[in-house]
Amino acid sequence: MASTNRTSPHSESSPTPVPYSNYLHNSWLDFVGNLTLGIITAPYRRTFKLYTWKPLKDISAADGDRRTLVSLVRDWKASKYEELQSVQVASSFCAGATLAVLSWNTIPDAIWVARALWYCSLICSIWAVITSIQQKSILDELLDKDALSEAISEYDLNRTRRVILRYKKKPGIGHWIMIFVWQFPSMQMSYAWCTFLSGLTVYICTPLIRHQAWGDDTKIAIFYLAVGGVGLITFLFSSGFVYAAEKGSERSAQTSRVNADEAGIGASDVESKRSLASNDDKNGDDQTAPRQILRSRALLIDGSSRGSLEHQITSVRRKPTLLI
Repeated sequence: MASTNRTSPHSESSPTPVPYSNYLHNSWLDFVGNLTLGIITAPYRRTFKLYTWKPLKDISAADGDRRTLVSLVRDWKASKYEELQSVQVASSFCAGATLAVLSWNTIPDAIWVARALWYCSLICSIWAVITSIQQKSILDELLDKDALSEAISEYDLNRTRRVILRYKKKPGIGHWIMIFVWQFPSMQMSYAWCTFLSGLTVYICTPLIRHQAWGDDTKIAIFYLAVGGVGLITFLFSSGFVYAAEKGSERSAQTSRVNADEAGIGASDVESKRSLASNDDKNGDDQTAPRQILRSRALLIDGSSRGSLEHQITSVRRKPTLLI
């Protein structure tokens, strides 16, 4: 008696579906991470994105493309030098302004928060200058502009990439620490100015905060808030316009890429149709050329015959007749 092997549908291995709670958990983690990153980098968001986040992301994605990687590293090194130079100038100016206001004694019994914010501004400015100098020394260890060409060896290119990204195959904790290090001078410079302005506001507005009697200090505080409010509103509006322009530029770049792809396909179709039409016209011209020659000859013959006939008629009309 032959035995039959029956396989139940449940015996086959099927992939276990991932619970929806895991997707929800990951989405919440991404949301919290992006929100935290946005809050921390809010004072210097565009600087962080242009000089640290986007270049390092492009360098990481260009692994294997030698020409693109060399170009990205060369451009990033030049732009990073410019960023660090701007950070040094702005931080030095902020440190000088902070040292100047620390000696103020015009408002008696000022709130201690003002001086605390000024000291924070001073230390942030100092660290911004120190870390920018340190990062310049790291950039000096990389190959110069002339050496960063397509003739660079594979070992030097990989070493340069590891110095910038701090990973070989897969990003780890060292990579994220290096991203934090690369953006640290700009972060300290931005925080220095934020704490300086915050301390200045608290110091000048001390009479309003403590509800002191109306006087010159109160008038100065109101005037300061009016002028500073206009500047703050303008800064917020300009930041919003910059953000909108940035998003518009990204959408425009995506649209242009899509249009370029479609235009490439359409151009090939149009070119093929145009070539077919030109071939048809050429064949038609080859076929109609003898006809046009014969037609022109016929017109000449007809014209000559018509001309002779008209000449005969006019000659008959002009012949003198006898008058009876």
